[in-house]
Amino acid sequence: MSIIFKTFKQIPRPYLLAFLSGILVGTSYIPFTGWALLFCYIPMWVAVLKLNTDHSTLKKIFLTAWITQFILTIIGFNWIYYTAAEFGNFNWFKSLMALLLFASCMHIYIPLSAVFAIWIIRRQQIKSSLIHFLILALSLAIFERIWPSIFEWNLAYSLLNMNIPLFQWADTVGFWGLSTWILLTQAILGYCWQKRSENKKQAILLAAALFSLLLILNQVGLTKEKKWSTTDSSVQFAVVQGNIGNAEKIQSEKKDKFQYFILETYLNLTDKHLAENPNADILIWPETAMPFALDPYFHSRYLQQILLQKVKQWNLILLTGAYSQSLDRNDHLGYPLTRNSVFFLSPLQILAAETYNKTALLVFGEYLPFGEQFPFLYKLFPFVGVYERGPGPNPQKIELKNQKNIILGPQICYESLDPSFSRGLSKKGAEVLFNITNDSWFGWWAEPFQHNMMTLARGVEVRRPLVRSTNTGISGAILASGKILAASEMNVPWSHTFDIAYKKNAEQSFYANYGYLDWIFWLAILALLILKGKYV
Repeated sequence: MSIIFKTFKQIPRPYLLAFLSGILVGTSYIPFTGWALLFCYIPMWVAVLKLNTDHSTLKKIFLTAWITQFILTIIGFNWIYYTAAEFGNFNWFKSLMALLLFASCMHIYIPLSAVFAIWIIRRQQIKSSLIHFLILALSLAIFERIWPSIFEWNLAYSLLNMNIPLFQWADTVGFWGLSTWILLTQAILGYCWQKRSENKKQAILLAAALFSLLLILNQVGLTKEKKWSTTDSSVQFAVVQGNIGNAEKIQSEKKDKFQYFILETYLNLTDKHLAENPNADILIWPETAMPFALDPYFHSRYLQQILLQKVKQWNLILLTGAYSQSLDRNDHLGYPLTRNSVFFLSPLQILAAETYNKTALLVFGEYLPFGEQFPFLYKLFPFVGVYERGPGPNPQKIELKNQKNIILGPQICYESLDPSFSRGLSKKGAEVLFNITNDSWFGWWAEPFQHNMMTLARGVEVRRPLVRSTNTGISGAILASGKILAASEMNVPWSHTFDIAYKKNAEQSFYANYGYLDWIFWLAILALLILKGKYV
């Protein structure tokens, strides 16, 4: 122990503080509780500002903040190791290298934002400590908003995970905006901590005013929940989680007996559920639940016929993930053009128009950057899929068996992580959103919980109910009021009927209308801070 203690004493204090911030941020994100939401970045900022006072190089400041992003990524996103092994068929060493490379680069906007902030502070010769902290916070908020990322997370999702009423403000500022609020809160508390010895009274008063404001915002959040609880319609969604493992899915694409096995699994689960819950209006199966094409010109095939006859027997609309393939068009590798789709199967008729094709394709999963321009790249990475993009947000009007109609907004997989996609669905008339996902490639620990909460968050932003069906979990639903309904367990067959109350022709949330301006607003605030700081 003494050797370890001496080793730690030899590490420069800024690096230790950055390491501490990495732990605090990583353990404050889903699936952990957000226990350090109010202070997790403060140690890193204190370290960066101390380096600035010592006139350290921007390179050293970058390295210090890089430590934070590396540690938080290892903690919160270690599922990359599982994905590399499961999806890429890497051995343990290559999977570890993939995780380390991901952790080294994926959230590099954190050190970049620190370097940018210090560069501004030095260039403008800003003296105010409070403005120093605020510039660090806003720089991080803006960089995390504009930085291209596969998995666009932020700390605000933990508010929804913990059911803190502040999350209700997402209909006004979005979860990106709430994340900015959190970072600004940390900036003010960091300043109070730094000034606790010089002016204890001022620090206490400022912190007290901040907590009072947070309390008021939470109370207003409760009134928002009450407002959006008003409904005038309802629909019953029966969600089925088949729990089909990856090995079975891979084999299903090669052998008909596995295709039948998967089809039979979903048919039996649905039969059993409907026998016990006969009042469902709509059935939802997950992304690529059916491992074969469901375009109308394939309907005469044996397995497709079995499914369509069951849909008629159930007398329900079935929303299911499946493949869409073209008979007369090939991709740039010469294979039939394929799409990742959700099909709207009616007991009365199947229309080609009632199909939505996934728009936001998963990089390295459904397309390879520059693969279309250089097809030989796909030969180097044969596990990467080749899919055609869909048309963007595309709600569908569905006629139900009781002669009512409903407008549904489909999302496939991580389209739910893009707020603009759900805003598009809402503004095009969607009354209820639904998401179909296959998270089985990401393991059982963190990613399914993260993806689930980030998906449900879209329902709060646009104030539309959202229903989610996944292959292995987590399936669930959220109402427009922000109330989260039942959720499935991981890696088990599961089914549940959700009674989804909603409002016909509901008004658009402020965020649905103006969410595209979110980062521009905070950029303007940052500019004003810089101008003010120059003269303070």
